[in-house]
Amino acid sequence: MLSDKEICALLIERQYIHRPWRGDLASLVRHLGALQLDAIQRITRAHHHQLYNRLPRYRESHLAQAEQRREIFEYWSHAAAYLPMEHYRFARVRMDRIRDGQRHWFEKNAKLCRYVLDRVRAEGQLKASDFVRAKGGWWEWSDEKKALEQLFHEGELMVSHRAGFQKVFDLPERLLPSDIQTDTASDLDYGRHLVRTFLRCHGVGRLEEIAYLRRHDRPLVAAAVEQMLRSGELIPQGSELMLAEESSPPARVPRRVRLLSPFDPLVLQRKRLKRLFGFDYQLECYLPAPKRRYGYFCLPILYGDRFAGVVDLKADREGGLLRVEALHWSAKPGAALLASFNRAVGQFARFHGLAAAR
Repeated sequence: MLSDKEICALLIERQYIHRPWRGDLASLVRHLGALQLDAIQRITRAHHHQLYNRLPRYRESHLAQAEQRREIFEYWSHAAAYLPMEHYRFARVRMDRIRDGQRHWFEKNAKLCRYVLDRVRAEGQLKASDFVRAKGGWWEWSDEKKALEQLFHEGELMVSHRAGFQKVFDLPERLLPSDIQTDTASDLDYGRHLVRTFLRCHGVGRLEEIAYLRRHDRPLVAAAVEQMLRSGELIPQGSELMLAEESSPPARVPRRVRLLSPFDPLVLQRKRLKRLFGFDYQLECYLPAPKRRYGYFCLPILYGDRFAGVVDLKADREGGLLRVEALHWSAKPGAALLASFNRAVGQFARFHGLAAAR
């Protein structure tokens, strides 16, 4: 039975936070299962931040290149995300649900969807701004933009790439590699896929964590867990689950600082974070300024196998500096922690072509 400390070490080890991923970007996304996107760019966007922490010599252009090679594609996991191209048939499960009437954000306008789809079919790749009306821009979520998003969630359109963070849409048959399975996975295969992907990436987990933000998938996950426990593919570790083939104890965790994205898989599930690490973290950018305790966009500071505090960094592009807007330690830091923190901030600044403000 793994102790809580060993579980924390296992989570960190399987996340490749301290030890670099030795494969390419596509194989890392395959291991993670999904790479969450986010539009906020206080310093860098979440998807780039997650890759920076795991891939040596990563550059932001590498992600677009992997998408252009059709090694990954953009769709929806627990949130908007890049997914391995091989997982397309599992994404079809959600696409079929949306197509069959499950609502995403708004009601479908079938007539407008046909018009938008016909234009993409005839004209080639289009983005929402290509449908802008005289009265406003694409951020107003025009009816045409809603139609594009509806068709995207149904799988009638795919994202080819992004231009200025706008999605550029095309037909799936123009983008999907010829060797990719496009049939929809069965319910059992899909549930097993979710279980195996989560546990391979995290080492251990509970049913509610595997099904996090997936209320429609929870029954499929529960059925898969039951089947995999019976077959011996899963083994219980107290209240946690683990893949039987990956039950080796974790290695020693290096004592170094990593500045994590608020959307990093290690910290994304806040209840689990507090339960296992005793770290009560909240992203405060969605709160009114008077209600913030720590800062607008605080990053968790991971030091070895524990969280040492949070730091609010801001990129000053004009001044060429990465500024520390706020810094809060969970306990008084020692010299080794401070030195490692300063190195981490300096490296993060250089990644963005900035200098760390002193």
